[in-house]
Amino acid sequence: MTIKTNPEQLSVLKTQMDEANRNSHFVIFESTELASGDALRLITDYESFKEIQNVHQDQASMHILQDIVPITDNLAKWAIAENQAAQESDNPEVLADLEHYTNEVLRENRIEEN
Repeated sequence: MTIKTNPEQLSVLKTQMDEANRNSHFVIFESTELASGDALRLITDYESFKEIQNVHQDQASMHILQDIVPITDNLAKWAIAENQAAQESDNPEVLADLEHYTNEVLRENRIEEN
């Protein structure tokens, strides 16, 4: 795990996420590749989901599994991992953190893990 946080950092981040949530709330969605049928569950904000869905409509079928995801410590840690993965997409430890926290958020929302 590359993510190191303390309770104060998580609290600040969750407050920021709560403010962002007012503009475009977080959702959990499932993307199923049309060619292979492989499914993956992901987290993003609603506006990004609509963009992703539009861009990839020829390659995958996408639908929302949970519309409005509660902002928890795991979601905050997922956001940190997502940000790190965007900057270090070739770092296996960072990608492992992203996978771990994505699954933690899925688990706490009673959605099948990846």
